[in-house]
Amino acid sequence: MSVECQEILAPKTLEDSHGPLARFVLKALRFIMISMSLTVAVVIGIAAALRYIFKMDMYGIEDFIIIFAYWLYFSGGAYGAYENSHITADILTVYMKNQKLKRGIICFSSLCTVLLSGLFAFWGWQMFKWQMEKGGASPIWRIPLYVPQSAITLGLTLMTFYFGLHFLENFRLFRQALSAKAER
Repeated sequence: MSVECQEILAPKTLEDSHGPLARFVLKALRFIMISMSLTVAVVIGIAAALRYIFKMDMYGIEDFIIIFAYWLYFSGGAYGAYENSHITADILTVYMKNQKLKRGIICFSSLCTVLLSGLFAFWGWQMFKWQMEKGGASPIWRIPLYVPQSAITLGLTLMTFYFGLHFLENFRLFRQALSAKAER
C-alpha cells in the first residue's frame, strides 16, 4: 500500500474496530509467532550443539521443526496481512497526482490481493482435507501431515480475512475520492 493510504488507515486500527474476537486472534498470532520463533531457534541451537560439540544426533528433530516453522511462517503471514505490511509493488501510485486514479488503482490492487489470497486459502483447505482423508505422516515420528498443513489453511484464511478488511477500507477511500471529485 502507498504511504498515504497507510497513514489514513493507521488511526483506526483493525484490532480496535472489530471487537474482542479480533483482539483475541491477534494476541494468539503474536503468541504463536513469538513462541515458535523461540522454539525453532532453541531447538536448532541444541541440535547444532549436540551434533558438532557432543557428536550426537537428535533423531527425527526435523519432524518437529517443520511443524514449528509452518506455524511461524503462516501466523507471521497472517499478522503481516493484518498490519498491511506485506510486500507490494505499488511504485505507480507513489508518483501519481490524480487522487481518484490513485485510489482506484490501490482499490483494484487490494481486490486482486483478496481474490488471490482467497484462491490460495481454498487450495490450502483442499490440501488439508485431502491429507485428512489420505492420512499421510512424517517419516520418522509419524506425525500426521495435517498438523503442519493446518497452519497453512488457517494462515491463508486469516490472510484473506485481513486483506478483505483492507479492501473494504480502500474501497471506502476510493468512493470518498470519487465523491470529493464530484463536489468540485
